[in-house]
Amino acid sequence: MASSSITFASYALPTSSEWPLRMQAQMRTWLPVMAFAMVFAVESTPYLGADHTNAPLRRLAEILCGYGVDAHWASIHHLIRKTGHFMGYGVFSLICFRGFWITLRNAALQLPRQLRAHGLAVLVTFLVASADEFHQSFLPNRTGQFSDVLLDCCGAAVLCFVLFLGMQAAEGLRQARTRASCRLKPAYAGIAA
Repeated sequence: MASSSITFASYALPTSSEWPLRMQAQMRTWLPVMAFAMVFAVESTPYLGADHTNAPLRRLAEILCGYGVDAHWASIHHLIRKTGHFMGYGVFSLICFRGFWITLRNAALQLPRQLRAHGLAVLVTFLVASADEFHQSFLPNRTGQFSDVLLDCCGAAVLCFVLFLGMQAAEGLRQARTRASCRLKPAYAGIAA
């Protein structure tokens, strides 16, 4: 029976003094994810469909690039909207990664922690993108397309992969500095003696 206390120790209910601190930590961790999801909810309204964003984006493009955009405006507008999908959900996946990275901080090894956080971030991005497109399928001026879900997931995967490579490079530099400082310590120890 001694193993049961070890097994269930992580599932113990927090004491009354720990509860507010845990709730604050959870809110700080997941509030950015919820806020960004609310941005998607607002964006997924009939008022931000392609028919409503066409004129303002066209005026902005004409200000920035001149009136030469008129000939190719349909393609440019489509590209702007799809780039927004790619980057918006890519950034959302990074915010989800942050939440999972903090939540999984007690993982034994850093690499499995990274892989789990990245995988969960892409999974949550897929679920939110799917829910967004499903919701849009019920709106009169919007269409729910699975190709947009795939584009959103590609944005999530690409930005998570870039972050993963950056984190691996940073970890490699940290380890190299640690090894270099360990080699230099004996030399300094002889000078002090």
